[in-house]
Amino acid sequence: MRHKFLIILTFFIAISCKENSTSSENEPQNQANLFKVTVNAIVKKNDDFCLLYTEDNSLNFNDGIWKEVKGSENLQPVEFYFPNEVFPSQLRMDLGKNSEQEDIIIKSIKFEYLGNVREIRGPEIGVFFRADDSKCTFDSATGTIKALSKDGKKSASLYPNETILAQELPKLAK
Repeated sequence: MRHKFLIILTFFIAISCKENSTSSENEPQNQANLFKVTVNAIVKKNDDFCLLYTEDNSLNFNDGIWKEVKGSENLQPVEFYFPNEVFPSQLRMDLGKNSEQEDIIIKSIKFEYLGNVREIRGPEIGVFFRADDSKCTFDSATGTIKALSKDGKKSASLYPNETILAQELPKLAK
C-alpha cells in the first residue's frame, strides 16, 4: 500500500514540476530589469513580427526578437522582452511575413526600462520611425502601414530615425 502511495505521489510531483517549468520558460524572469517594447497595433491576420536591435548605434541589425501575433480586428499589445543586460541603441520593426496580411495600424509604441516609461502615439511615431520605402508605406497621421507586393511577397519594415532614437532611448536608463 505504501509503495502505491509513493508511486502516485512521485507521479503528481513530476507533473507539477513539468507544468511549472513550462510556464516559466515562456515568461521572462525579473521583467522589471529587462528592456521592453510594446507595440499596440491592429493586426488582422496571424503573423510573426521581429524587433531588430543594435547596441552600438549602428544600423547593422543582426540581433532580433521574434513574436508570434494572433490576427484580430481589435487593438492588441505585442510585447518584446530583450535579453538580460541588453540595452538597445537603435530599433527596426519587421512587421510580418504573411503575404495575405492586411494593413497594419500602430496606435502606440511604449519603451520601458527599470520603471521608466516613454510612450509615443499617433504622429509622434513618425518622428521616431520611418518606412522602408522599398517594402511599405507608412502614414504616421493614422499609423497605417501598407506592405508593398514584390515578386508576390509582402513585408513591411519601419527603420529608426537614428538621431531621435539615439537621444531618447538612453533617457530610460537614468
